[in-house]
Amino acid sequence: MPTPADRIHLALEILVEEWTPFIRQELSKSYGNRVEEVILAQIRGDRNMASARFSDPLSDPHILLNVVWEQWNHCFRHQLGIFERSLISELREFRNQLAHQSFLTEDDAYRVLDSVQRLLVATGHTQRATQLEDEKVDALRQKFGHRVNRELARIRFNRRRLLDIALYSLCCFALVTTLWSFLWERHWLATLLLIAFVIFTFGYFIYQRLSAAIPVFGVHECAHCRRVIYTESCPYCEQSPADRLRPRQNLAVQEASDATLAHEMLEMIDHPANPLELISKAPR
Repeated sequence: MPTPADRIHLALEILVEEWTPFIRQELSKSYGNRVEEVILAQIRGDRNMASARFSDPLSDPHILLNVVWEQWNHCFRHQLGIFERSLISELREFRNQLAHQSFLTEDDAYRVLDSVQRLLVATGHTQRATQLEDEKVDALRQKFGHRVNRELARIRFNRRRLLDIALYSLCCFALVTTLWSFLWERHWLATLLLIAFVIFTFGYFIYQRLSAAIPVFGVHECAHCRRVIYTESCPYCEQSPADRLRPRQNLAVQEASDATLAHEMLEMIDHPANPLELISKAPR
């Protein structure tokens, strides 16, 4: 069963496949043979992507969306409107969340599928837009299926709970009636204590059944993080904020280090140093 992240990734892949020729065509109208220079300039301006290597830079959704966003006034504002520009901005945000492994919901996946479909329809790519329509229906079916399953589980659990409460109440009433009928006249104080104990015990049982949560049995998928878990509570979602933030901090440090190294390499390529200076600076 595909996760919201899988659906978003699929939608962005379809957008890249269908829009790459369209973007190159529109860029060539404004820049002629300098299309590759414009795209490479966009990559160099992004420090996170400067160290990456692509056979086709536009095959990456991040670069494609950034090129459209940055070159909007020069190339795309006549073919697309303000509404499509807002969709581009929205897709850029969702792509960043996907890259940083942020929590994405089924509603987010449906929104991305719908936004990509609207962009494809706006540029005349109706065939792949039909495929996205099927994905949207499947996403809604999955969402409603989860909701129906949860509702059915809740109904079954409530039925069992009501049956248990009815049995507890019946047993409590039978015991209290028996104690009252046979022991009250002989030992009224002991009978009163026994009746109080029986009422308290069955009252506690009834309270436990009323306050019990709907159990989840067997291997299942966490409704929040979409990971496979073996317990009722998800150990991944119960992590402290510091534990969840630490991998992102390490990733950010690594990305910053890679970007700095790539920037230095680009400077060395653009401004090569004099060999005599390198020899003089070398340690002896």
